[in-house]
Amino acid sequence: MTVFKIINNDKTINIEFLDSDKILDIKKKIIKELNLNVKYIDLNILIETPIRGLGKFNLEKGKLPRTFDNYTLDRWNIVGKEIDISYIEIPEYDPDIKKKFVKKKKKFKKNGEKKQPKIK
Repeated sequence: MTVFKIINNDKTINIEFLDSDKILDIKKKIIKELNLNVKYIDLNILIETPIRGLGKFNLEKGKLPRTFDNYTLDRWNIVGKEIDISYIEIPEYDPDIKKKFVKKKKKFKKNGEKKQPKIK
């Protein structure tokens, strides 16, 4: 289990998470625990030195990119550690909206049409 120590102004809250929890699940639980009025937050990592592991993602100081939202905690080398974090409220972002994929149409030749060879 990993413990996140959430530092918010004058309060400090410790929340334990399983290694199988995704980053997005962690963000939603923090929003629920702190009764925030937003749908999404960014995590700000407050560690002094980067945490590295062979074959794992590096955990570095600063804002955790949103592209990591679908990864579980076992992808970092933080099992059994206590990580200091803060959060940044994002009011206009909804992580549950999926963007619609638009497939580009290709132009095909009609049956029987052949490409004319170029004459030099």
